[in-house]
Amino acid sequence: MQRRQHQQRQWSQIILWTVLIVAFIAGSVGIIVHEALRPSKTAAEQTVSIARQKGISSASDFLTYNRQHTYYSVSGKNAKNQAVYVVVAKQGGKTQVLKRSAGTSKTAILRQVWQKNNPKKVLNIGLGIRKHQPVWEVTYLNQKGNLCYDLLRFKDGTMVQSIQNL
Repeated sequence: MQRRQHQQRQWSQIILWTVLIVAFIAGSVGIIVHEALRPSKTAAEQTVSIARQKGISSASDFLTYNRQHTYYSVSGKNAKNQAVYVVVAKQGGKTQVLKRSAGTSKTAILRQVWQKNNPKKVLNIGLGIRKHQPVWEVTYLNQKGNLCYDLLRFKDGTMVQSIQNL
């Protein structure tokens, strides 16, 4: 009888320790994920704040461009109710406001990439500046699972650079 009680106590302790360890690991992972996402959240908040200083309302659709330089952008509407993109350089904070009507939309660029390349998955699309010209950067996995990269002109959607099978 005592042996059975002792075994039950041991199993109870094993279960308790297992639950505590799993809870600790889950909490740790949650903290790590939260901390890893904090720079992106901060960048988005700062970009929206800069856009509002430029007179943009309802800023949304935070995008990141990473090439030679990093740019953050948001879409919104200006005081004339025109749809615009606000592009902010990570380093130095130089800002450009682009009318969406003056270029190719994010949706049109994505449609173009899907039609031409039929990617397995689009990883990122960002709006940035290359050689003083606004460009769309699209990174994706092709059907073979290889990383690919297309750089397209904002103005007309023409290809600037394409790197396949990285």
